[in-house]
Amino acid sequence: MRQDVVGIISSSYIAVPVNHQEWLHGLIYHSIQDNDYRDFLHNTGFQKGKRQFRMFTYTKLYGPYRMDKTSQTLEFLTPHVSLVFSAYDKKLVQELVSTLMLKDNLQLGKHRVQVESIEQIHETLSEKMHIRFLTPVTMYSTFMLNNKRKTYYYSPREEEFSPLIQANALKKYEAIYGKASEKKRLVITPLHKEQLRSKTTHFKSTVIRGWMGDFMLEGDIELIQLTYNVGLGGKNSNGHGLYEIVRHL
Repeated sequence: MRQDVVGIISSSYIAVPVNHQEWLHGLIYHSIQDNDYRDFLHNTGFQKGKRQFRMFTYTKLYGPYRMDKTSQTLEFLTPHVSLVFSAYDKKLVQELVSTLMLKDNLQLGKHRVQVESIEQIHETLSEKMHIRFLTPVTMYSTFMLNNKRKTYYYSPREEEFSPLIQANALKKYEAIYGKASEKKRLVITPLHKEQLRSKTTHFKSTVIRGWMGDFMLEGDIELIQLTYNVGLGGKNSNGHGLYEIVRHL
């Protein structure tokens, strides 16, 4: 079972930046009532070497909207919008659900909102699936060039993409369990390369390049379960790498 929820948020009027992941990120952290746990998640996270993983991910807001291109703002046309949140840790899901359901007024950016309902998703996983990304999947490497730190974002069309996705999943596993996974196979392959869509997002001052599309995901079930909960690839807690199952293969 996936450790995630679908939340229905309501307000008399909701307008958000096109890149409003930072607003949702803030809502998530402000919903954690356990101060020690919130500090751990924000400042430390699950560690593997120098890497830190928060082990959660989420979508942008869903709902019919009108876009103001001048201000780069989405104005939702109904008082109800939704999002999907997913995490490895049951405690984080419980903290989020209890706060969202008990508080009448929550702060989403400059708006006062409330959560009307929350539903948990139940899905069966298998070792070979057709998946579709609900948020962009991103994979990158950083390096120094002329004494400046550079980031290179890989395309799913490049042969390095899938091995790096696998390596990322194995690091997450070791960060959670403190040991290497005995299961090491995870392969992601674009199903329709011509239909892949590049998607650039902004999170605070960071520009992130990711990809939307349909893929075949195959490998060891415990690694698939982990990526289903926390997202595939990088920048998950910035709203990347969350996918749904289209069908089993």
